Amino acid sequence: MSLEVAKYVLWLSAPVLQIGILFAMERKKLRQDFPFFFNYLIFQILSVLVLFSIYHVSYPLYFYAYWTSSALGIALGFAVIYEIFSYSLRPYAGLRDLGAMLFRFAAFLLILVSGLSAASASGAEGHRLTMAVMGVERSVRLMQCGLLLFVLVCSSYLGLSLKNFAYGIAMGFGVFAASDLTILNFRTQVGPQWTQVLSLISSGMYNVSVLAWMGYALLPQAKRLRTGFVYRPLFDRWNQAALLVVGSTQSPMAFGHTYLSEIEQTVDNVLANNAARTNLG
Repeated sequence: MSLEVAKYVLWLSAPVLQIGILFAMERKKLRQDFPFFFNYLIFQILSVLVLFSIYHVSYPLYFYAYWTSSALGIALGFAVIYEIFSYSLRPYAGLRDLGAMLFRFAAFLLILVSGLSAASASGAEGHRLTMAVMGVERSVRLMQCGLLLFVLVCSSYLGLSLKNFAYGIAMGFGVFAASDLTILNFRTQVGPQWTQVLSLISSGMYNVSVLAWMGYALLPQAKRLRTGFVYRPLFDRWNQAALLVVGSTQSPMAFGHTYLSEIEQTVDNVLANNAARTNLG
């Protein structure tokens, strides 16, 4: 198989698999829990179809369409990171809301970095666009690797099994992000004759991630129960502190329950019942 044929096979196989993932998510009602990832898959399918059509019409038009698509894909990838982070911390409302604040700050920094990269880069407009997108892409790839490490380390504490779809999404993004950063670093050390080969390797690793998502989408997904979580006093103390940080002007009931609040409520109910029995006696 020639490199040109391999490029087309890898290019077009990803959207076919992603269509299967969409159907599996819709059938198992995973779309409700992961709407950003669902929209990310739709965008990737449409972008491949559009780019494939433009590729055979005009290369200058394909260049701008490719990098514009990459920028939008990176933004959606960042949203998926936030989605998995929020899903993982669902039982800890304080940490989840604090994480949302940090993600908004990180999004602002990414936009600022991309603007500064585009403004400071020399050369034509297309080169400045490329440098801006690549700078943000590296940052998001690093965050995806960090998300994978976070899920791997904290999955047992947060009640995420190895079969959970959120675990599969994080693993797919993390594997592709690590390989993409490695290839990008290797590309700067070799000549342009390796560009096509490295692009094929990158496309192949992305297809590996898509296959992982497909496998996880086909696995039976057990409902995430409250009893599946392991009580960790350290996590709960962090959650209580986060509630004070993000909710000092809001009602505590807006954040849901924590482990300690549930224990306190149970004790209050027991004391109230005992008091009621004493008064009746």
